[in-house]
Amino acid sequence: MGERNLKLVADNKPGKRHILLLFACLAVVFGMGIYFLITDFSIQRIQISGNNTYTNAEIIEAMKEDGYIDNTLLMIAQNQIFDQTYLPFIERVSMSYDDSHILKVKVKEKLRTGVFKYMNEYVYFNENGIAMESRNTLFEGVPVVTGVKFNEMNLKKKILENKVPVKKNYFNTIVSITKKITTYKLNVSEIHFEGEDDITLTSSKYKIYLGSSSYLDGKMSKLSSILETVSSNYKEGTIDMHLYTDDKPIVTFKENDK
Repeated sequence: MGERNLKLVADNKPGKRHILLLFACLAVVFGMGIYFLITDFSIQRIQISGNNTYTNAEIIEAMKEDGYIDNTLLMIAQNQIFDQTYLPFIERVSMSYDDSHILKVKVKEKLRTGVFKYMNEYVYFNENGIAMESRNTLFEGVPVVTGVKFNEMNLKKKILENKVPVKKNYFNTIVSITKKITTYKLNVSEIHFEGEDDITLTSSKYKIYLGSSSYLDGKMSKLSSILETVSSNYKEGTIDMHLYTDDKPIVTFKENDK
């Protein structure tokens, strides 16, 4: 009898069954993870902090209009990726949670550089002279620019791009003054323009007549100490700086008639 060559063939069926079983287990775990993510991190309350001018309701409404997801973890991830701020004068938003159903939102607001009154609304602009938002509320600490006439006002545009019957340098002066008010931490409630060379500020019960915008940095840098000196001796009056130059820093004061 001749020799037979025997060939062993492996049975791969048990191995295939193990792989299918592994995928099935992974699918179950993944499904449970998704279910856990949806149910255990659904947002039941949003907790706002850090806001000074925007209300909690305004911030929450803005969030729900900008890619809102009803999930704590996904909202945190989305905010970290896209760095959303939601409103014109919010600089930064950070999100976290202690309770999986409570989304904690901490905001940092930006200063409003100045405001115009237009059509019975207050139009706030930023440090670049862009009209950012219109409200019926005047916020304390934001200087109101008066004496400027507008034929038209559009948000998200530079003030100069609106129909304003004045020269470009005029508005460069406005933005420059508002920036220096912030820089030198001056308590100025109004910036009034009778013309490009006729500028008056109001601080409490004191008028500050700047005259033109010449030597503006020098005038504004000295104003804080001048106001401090004047207010310690007089209740109200006018500080005249229109003759001020860097070489001759002439400043006079006239008390209001009693």
